Amino acid sequence: MGAAATDQWVVLLQIVVAAVLGASIGLERELSAQPAGLRTHMLVSLGAALFTLAGTNLPGSDPTRIAAQVVTGIGFLGGGAILREGANIRGLTTAASLWVTAAIGLAVGLRWWYAAAATTILALTVLALVKYVEREALPRRRMLEIVLTLEPDAHLDRVEQEVKSSLPRSRVLKVSYSATGQALVLTAQPQNGTSLSVIGERLRALQGVHGVEITR
Repeated sequence: MGAAATDQWVVLLQIVVAAVLGASIGLERELSAQPAGLRTHMLVSLGAALFTLAGTNLPGSDPTRIAAQVVTGIGFLGGGAILREGANIRGLTTAASLWVTAAIGLAVGLRWWYAAAATTILALTVLALVKYVEREALPRRRMLEIVLTLEPDAHLDRVEQEVKSSLPRSRVLKVSYSATGQALVLTAQPQNGTSLSVIGERLRALQGVHGVEITR
């Protein structure tokens, strides 16, 4: 078998390995019900590997520029994986996993086999195991967006102070008003275990507050 044929088999092996490593990360994201799952991660790793192969084998091509363009393209994919739900943001971990998957594909394209395999194992460890440590040892507070509809004669400063004092177990991160001044919008972090119904009852009982809407 000639050298050219051997090179073609090595290229085929690189493409297959890139797809398999990307699939291993994508499977974890798929099982976690994330928007970017098995197919997306496989294609990202596969594409990154193929672009790298082109950059290292085509005459006159610059591998560093191709790698930079791959990273830029992954930025658009990662942005699409990030979703805002009320005051909470989801998808940051999936966006990061896409970024790492592209790096794995680049490593496979450069024949950095050990680096690609080690990065895949570490990424799976972070995605599958570290999240349980976070849940148990580092409980995270949920974010709430609270919209209060105010009475026409409500005193804004007084209402704002009363709202903050009625949420003693919550951290108010942001306060803003609607253009007409008839709505007060707060972003808050209540302590774990705080009942949303209790928060709503306290706020509805305030003088000058006409209605309360709470979203997560």
